[in-house]
Amino acid sequence: MGLESVVLEALAHCLRPEGFLPEQANLFGAYPVNSRQHDNGSSREKLTCSMLRVEQEARDMSLLLPKELILNLQETIRKRYSRPHPVRQLLLSGRLTKEQLQGWAKNQFHEFRNIHRFFGIRYQKCPIPQLRRDLLENMVEEEGEDLFGGKYPSHAELWVRFAEGTGMAREEILSYEPLPGIRAALEMYVQLVQQSHWTVAIGTGLVFEGEGPKRMRAEREALEKYYSWIPSTALDFFRAHEYHDEGHGNMVIDVIQKYCMEEQLQEEMRAAVKTRTDIMWLQNESIYQTYVRPALSVEVVKEVEGRLE
Repeated sequence: MGLESVVLEALAHCLRPEGFLPEQANLFGAYPVNSRQHDNGSSREKLTCSMLRVEQEARDMSLLLPKELILNLQETIRKRYSRPHPVRQLLLSGRLTKEQLQGWAKNQFHEFRNIHRFFGIRYQKCPIPQLRRDLLENMVEEEGEDLFGGKYPSHAELWVRFAEGTGMAREEILSYEPLPGIRAALEMYVQLVQQSHWTVAIGTGLVFEGEGPKRMRAEREALEKYYSWIPSTALDFFRAHEYHDEGHGNMVIDVIQKYCMEEQLQEEMRAAVKTRTDIMWLQNESIYQTYVRPALSVEVVKEVEGRLE
């Protein structure tokens, strides 16, 4: 019997005139109400204390240990949607056309060119000096590590070079007005970070940065295999994230494990990673409905959307 069930069972028995059964008296640390061993006040007091103890144990059970919390959050992210988004399925299997790939590239750019909007909020809200240093390093990498002698320019610039590699002119991507859903998705995420506890604001990075190295490697390898007409140098965005996101993801995990050890924060974190996952889904869905789905056959639509009818 789980502790939540135990609490409910105990409350039910408190309402019965015959009181607890003898074996239940041992479970809850109280004498049965109809026992000759109780008096008018001490039994009630002991029962109340026992109930409070059981309720506290029930609350403690919902508070996960650090490693358990990370596994729980990762599982929450994986279970949010039953399969990868159709855009990702088609990208990784080499079935996006050049025009569709360009539509994906120029719309994804909207978040990458505005990443300072939520990174800056994370930095501003964080009360821990050493963590702020880590976040500052993260922002420097995003804005261009070449500022301090590093290899790569800003990640937004790297994405522009990728878009150029797909055949788009630089001016086209820089002046492109993203789809309404893409603009809305960014505003939703900025608002999420802004309204969240600082730990949760950083922790939402588990969805993107936490999965970054694996996802970026898969995308780079698919682009190299199926879209070999794209110059290799145009794929540095993916290479940079394969390298940097491993450290960023570890930092996010450390923050969650160390500073998210309250039940309310853990609940807020679960809700936030679900929302961030939904936001990323919305980004892909906007691109899919506009650039991809209209050109697909019925059979492919059923395949990637998981429809069985």
